[in-house]
Amino acid sequence: MSGPTPPPLSALRRERRTQSINQWIFLPILFFLLAGVNYISWRHYRRADFSLNQFQQLSGQTLNLLKSLPGEVTLTAFLAPEADTTGSLIQEDVQKLLDEYKYKSGGKVKVELVQPYLDFQAAQKLAEKFKLTSNENVVLVQYAERSKILKVAEMAEIDPGAMMTGGAARVKSFQAEEKISSAISALVQGKPAKVYVTEGSGEYNLNSSDKDPAGYSLLSARLSSQNVELLPLKLGEQEGVPADADAVMVAGPKFALPTASIAALQAYLGQPGRLLLLMDPGAPTGLEKILAEQGVVMDADKIFRKVAVLSTAGLTQGVNEETVGTRFSVHPAIRWIENVGGSIRFGPCRSITIQPAVGANPVKAEMLVETSDRYWAKAWPLAAGKKSDFVEGEDRKGPFTVAAAVDGTVPGDRGKESPALRAVVVGSAAAFANQNISPLEVDFMVNAIQWVLGRNESLGISPKTPKDFSVSMDEGQQRVIMLSTLLGIPALTGLLGFFVWWRRRS
Repeated sequence: MSGPTPPPLSALRRERRTQSINQWIFLPILFFLLAGVNYISWRHYRRADFSLNQFQQLSGQTLNLLKSLPGEVTLTAFLAPEADTTGSLIQEDVQKLLDEYKYKSGGKVKVELVQPYLDFQAAQKLAEKFKLTSNENVVLVQYAERSKILKVAEMAEIDPGAMMTGGAARVKSFQAEEKISSAISALVQGKPAKVYVTEGSGEYNLNSSDKDPAGYSLLSARLSSQNVELLPLKLGEQEGVPADADAVMVAGPKFALPTASIAALQAYLGQPGRLLLLMDPGAPTGLEKILAEQGVVMDADKIFRKVAVLSTAGLTQGVNEETVGTRFSVHPAIRWIENVGGSIRFGPCRSITIQPAVGANPVKAEMLVETSDRYWAKAWPLAAGKKSDFVEGEDRKGPFTVAAAVDGTVPGDRGKESPALRAVVVGSAAAFANQNISPLEVDFMVNAIQWVLGRNESLGISPKTPKDFSVSMDEGQQRVIMLSTLLGIPALTGLLGFFVWWRRRS
């Protein structure tokens, strides 16, 4: 005899049972989804810098340098930020930047953090090996048996202006990436590049003091930090350019070079050589057409433009001889300026004419920097009785090329470049003297020399400038925000509560 038939399930119970079955089926699906997402994120990890200043974002040149590392590099942050103001301001940024080096290197960069007041044993070992003290604030860069010590205090420019009024110091520019990448490049390359600088014809002195306004000491110091050794070259006292020269620099000769010196430079260029030629407007030196066969001629002129001048007589038009480059090519030696913006001040400057190369010459001449069309060029030195004002039919109108590159690079075996002529020609030398040079001019010269030397991985790393973020509101806007916060949000919350109560009641 069969038992009593159970009563049929109510609609509510059937719905609950269906929901329970769905939940039990969904739980393992959810588990596998979570496991799959975590696995994918672990295998395809990505980092991104969404901060306002983006101090941790590495440049393309640093990424190329990291990809080409032949061995492991160790970056050790030996940080005692209490020891100096700069350390306390940028310690966190430096640590995050080092982590970015580690992540982007694909395992070729190892990062260590040692805090002298916490990691006593590790700090003691480093202090003994590198002769450090407990209050040092440095980053140690190590490759193979070579090492370099970078001071954190030199990785940023600090603006102490606010401290004068009781405020705090602030970071004016962040230079850590340039310092670290340059150190890595120098250690990997081993010996520094030798750049011989001509002397004896009134050239600018690279060994002057920083107080000498006409010296090149500031530029010289920057080049030395880029693993570039500057050596004097007196062509009149020796036979030709030394065989170990990686490049030759001619910085603003004021007198004509001897015929033997010009012949020595021409022979060096035919090897082929590497040349950086900086020429102020002035008397002929014999070097104006040294690169004519490669399509570059330095014109015997001087560039001028009209400017507004405020005087006791009111606003008048005057003539200014300072040349500003505002147009740039996409050449590797100048492409970096796209990231920083701005213009390059060349001071008194001569124009450069780029002509077609003679015959089947594979060398290519290319404009680097150009002026706007507001300028004109007059023959220089100025003839007796002539003025610098524009004369129609006599003077040339802009725009003018003021910096050019000569590149004879051709593909070699297995995709490598064969030795070839490289030169950068600039129509001004005074622009890079201590009294005139600014960060953009320094960057231009450093990148020009790095390109001439073939060090493309060191190009374009410029200091990062903090971006100020502020919100300015008038009294009406402040009142709206205050009322919205004190009255609007509570009223909206109460309205939503009343709506929920009404729905449940009905």
